[in-house]
Amino acid sequence: MKQRFTALDVRAVVTAYQQRLVGLRLQGIYDVNPKTFLFKFTKPDSKHLVLIESGIRTHTTEYVRDKSITPSSFCMKLRKHLKTRRLTRVRQLGMDRVIDFEFAVAAGPEAEGTYHVVCEFYASGNVILTDHQYNIVALLRVVHIEDAKAFAVGMRYELQGARDVERVERAPLVEHLRSAGPKDSLKRVLATFGMYGPALSEHVVLRAGLSPSLKVATALDLGPESPQIAALLAAYAEAYDIVEQLGQGTHPGYISYLPQRDGEPSDDPVFDDFGPWLFDQYASRPHKQFATFSDAADVFFSNIEAQRLRSKAHQQEATAERKLEAIKQEHRGRVESLELAHRRTEEQARRIEANLEFVDQAIAIIRQAVAAGMDWRELDELVRDQREQGNPVAERIVKLSLQINQITLELDDPADWDSSDDDEDEEAEFAGPLPVDVDIFQTAFANAQRYYNSRRQAGIKHAKTLAVSTQALQSAEQKIRADLKATKITATVSQMRKPFWFEKFAWFVTSDGYLVLAGHDMQQNELLVKRHLRAGDAYVHADIHGAASVIVKNKPVAAADKPSAESIPPSTLFQAGIMSVCQSRAWDAKVLTPAWWVEAAQVSKTAPTGEFLSTGSFMIRGKKHFLPPTQLVYGFGFVFRLADDESIARHAAARQQRLAIMEENQRSAARTHAEAAATSTTGPDTADAAADSDADHESMSVVGAETMDFAAARKKYNLEEIEEAHEDAFKDEEDRQAANAATIADSKRRVSAKERRDQRKLKLEGGATTTSAPSKLSKQEQRRLDEEAKYERAAEKPQKQQPQKRGKRGKMKKMKGKYAEQDEEDRELRMALLGAAGKKDVKEVASVKAPRAEEPKTAQEPKTAQEPKIAQEPKTAQGEQLPTIVEEGKDTPPEPEPVAAAAAEPKDNDDDDEDEALGLPIEQLDVLDTLTASPLPGDNLSFAIPVCAPYPSLSSHKYRVKLVPGTMKKGKASKMALTVMLAAADEHNKRSRASSKGGDSEAAEQRELEGILAAREKSLMKLVPETEMISQMLGKCKVTAPNMESIKQKSKAAAKSRAKSKKGDN
Repeated sequence: MKQRFTALDVRAVVTAYQQRLVGLRLQGIYDVNPKTFLFKFTKPDSKHLVLIESGIRTHTTEYVRDKSITPSSFCMKLRKHLKTRRLTRVRQLGMDRVIDFEFAVAAGPEAEGTYHVVCEFYASGNVILTDHQYNIVALLRVVHIEDAKAFAVGMRYELQGARDVERVERAPLVEHLRSAGPKDSLKRVLATFGMYGPALSEHVVLRAGLSPSLKVATALDLGPESPQIAALLAAYAEAYDIVEQLGQGTHPGYISYLPQRDGEPSDDPVFDDFGPWLFDQYASRPHKQFATFSDAADVFFSNIEAQRLRSKAHQQEATAERKLEAIKQEHRGRVESLELAHRRTEEQARRIEANLEFVDQAIAIIRQAVAAGMDWRELDELVRDQREQGNPVAERIVKLSLQINQITLELDDPADWDSSDDDEDEEAEFAGPLPVDVDIFQTAFANAQRYYNSRRQAGIKHAKTLAVSTQALQSAEQKIRADLKATKITATVSQMRKPFWFEKFAWFVTSDGYLVLAGHDMQQNELLVKRHLRAGDAYVHADIHGAASVIVKNKPVAAADKPSAESIPPSTLFQAGIMSVCQSRAWDAKVLTPAWWVEAAQVSKTAPTGEFLSTGSFMIRGKKHFLPPTQLVYGFGFVFRLADDESIARHAAARQQRLAIMEENQRSAARTHAEAAATSTTGPDTADAAADSDADHESMSVVGAETMDFAAARKKYNLEEIEEAHEDAFKDEEDRQAANAATIADSKRRVSAKERRDQRKLKLEGGATTTSAPSKLSKQEQRRLDEEAKYERAAEKPQKQQPQKRGKRGKMKKMKGKYAEQDEEDRELRMALLGAAGKKDVKEVASVKAPRAEEPKTAQEPKTAQEPKIAQEPKTAQGEQLPTIVEEGKDTPPEPEPVAAAAAEPKDNDDDDEDEALGLPIEQLDVLDTLTASPLPGDNLSFAIPVCAPYPSLSSHKYRVKLVPGTMKKGKASKMALTVMLAAADEHNKRSRASSKGGDSEAAEQRELEGILAAREKSLMKLVPETEMISQMLGKCKVTAPNMESIKQKSKAAAKSRAKSKKGDN
């Protein structure tokens, strides 16, 4: 198997770098291990990760690797000098396995401030950082050659020794072949010739029609007219062209596999080689082609790296299992030895009882000899002599232990004498003679009693050992598991997934299957409306600070039908309204407020004349459709990407069935409301019957977010009256603006206060003498005119507030913030509703307010300086102005200048055409069919995607938690939510294992698939980066879920056990 880059591989990857990386900025440098570094090059909307392993390889990667928590000193040095610098050139030094990355300044590569990163891929390799003159600033390792420092900080890196590839001539080739040994093959000899490398040299041999194993010394003709040499020269000419082509453009890469022994294809083929060219030696083997050589090298090394990590992890687990098994075996042997001693003691006592006379006789003989003062050695020799003479007592004496007053006797079991030869297969545990230690100063019965007492003590010890050994075994197993978890290799190599186009926004999929998008900031709001809001989509917003601009992507319709947001289900609009409200100030303040939606055509970026719309602000024209207020309840969960067509088709069928049920429920609800409306006009008798039928119908229907009673909610909150008042005010606004425009067009310019005073003076003069010339004003008239001018100037200036008394300033500030959106009429109406003393009646206030709102504006009325602006017109019942400016980050819309026909101005068609060209095709919404929130057993899953959405839309999610307003930050909330969902996955796995033990085979197989699915879901959720979850999580929240307290306690206990195991290791 190929282990490192060749010179040809370096040439191919340098060419790819020149086209892909030059001009990009280096945004980050990370060290994966002491010899492997990751360079992150970025440009707007794009990034490339370059992996450099010293002495082995370099390529761009699409795989995610765990990085070191603390960067090395060399990595910090690289960051200090290279971060945020632009890569200006990449080159290979000749044909050597050396790459030079140049980060030049604007003054040029020779100017001070330019740095080079020189990467060597031969021998042990090296990574060297130099300045503009190639003086070494830092290097990965110091190289010593012949007791001298060849490469060290402060020395110069020499470039003159680089060699380049040349065309092969006949004379050098023949001379090199003549130097071959008697057993050298042609492949081995040519591998060291020139700068072509072993792979290309073998390709040359095959292209020449020769065998790679051909013996050069005996089977190769080296004469002047040799056809073999001519074929080799022609093949080398083709090889030179291959080298030149690899240095000029990007070429595909190839990975070849080892052929299978049985000739059958394998699901997991073994990698053999990779290269930038499909050489002849690999053309006949199974192989795979990639778009670029860098992609092929990435797949090759990443798979090998993943296999190594898996092998190390399995080795660690096997070592822990062997250690645990040894401990279990030790405890098992200890228990078995105690049981054996217990049974042996009992058998010895029984043997003494069965041979009482013989034991007493042997004890008496030995005791007499000892009493006679016989030497112990002489007594031992006497017993040996008597045994040889056939004395029955001496034959049973095995050993004399007189120092402890004991002798060892071999005692038979009398029951064995009666057993026949047919019972030999049923041998007892202690068959045959059994050695028994007997005390010579006790009788046989006393010795038997001693053994019985010892048996009793052995039984007590055995019971205690069993009770303690079980606990000790569990403790040892827990310690081994904790040590394995603490030292387990958790580094993984997983393929980096490409995010979907909608993941850069806040997004979710409603319970009806509609995609909802919202911007994270003003720039994203601008991008969202300009590029993704199309005819038929709905724009959802709320009249509160910080509310998100939300769009609901409508599903495609037939070409003959006109797209309209009216076809979007009310439950989808309701969930989109929750998203807009929960991402506003209402979340922190815990305030309930309704949202509203409009058609896409009602949203415009065209500002009124004299006004400017900032980034993220839009002009809304026309009727607003208000949604019912909702609770501030959000949710967080995961959706999974289906990997194969079979899984997608299975979920598509289930989705169609669920949508059919939802549509039927909606039609049933519509029929119920229609019948209720009909019975309300017929009388009380029919109303009762209709109520009974409605009750029967509701008992059969499904209640949920999809069948929400929006008609009742709209009636409860008077949303229809609000919309009608809003529409009437909009029409009045159009008429008034048209009249004002006509007046302005006639007057051409505004009359100032000074001009009005002059006109009044002329009128007074004309009234005094109509037939004579105008005379001077009297002093009294002049004083009156001056006072009027003074009052007018004072009215134009802002009034200065009187200083408030101490203690009232804070109170007035709170009242101002609380009633900021009320005008005088709204205040009077609310005070009348509250029954305040001295206020008008409700009907009286309403009757005064209604005519004032509906009073038509005459076109002949002149426009004065005191005329209110558009934003100062009387408000509707909800305090809305039409047209409205929806602006990001502001509570109330700004006050535009008076515009003639701004309210009726259509949306800019040029912008629409440009948006259509920039927009994404509607077919991209089909990607939602590949996502599922509830995987089925047997599904093949690719990865998990975090999603934060209104809680009603997560009703079908398998893994979800509830979010309510709180104080928890995004990072902590993400970790808590992940912990809860991982615990849920473990619970699913345990439940499936428990239920798979019993029942029939089909049910057991189904439970086994559910367990496999739960394990796969858990692994995919653990692989989701924390940054992805934080980007989708809602801030300042509280995570709630079933069994939340128990999960917290388990996590705390696990943390304590890990800390305790670490402390014990230390």
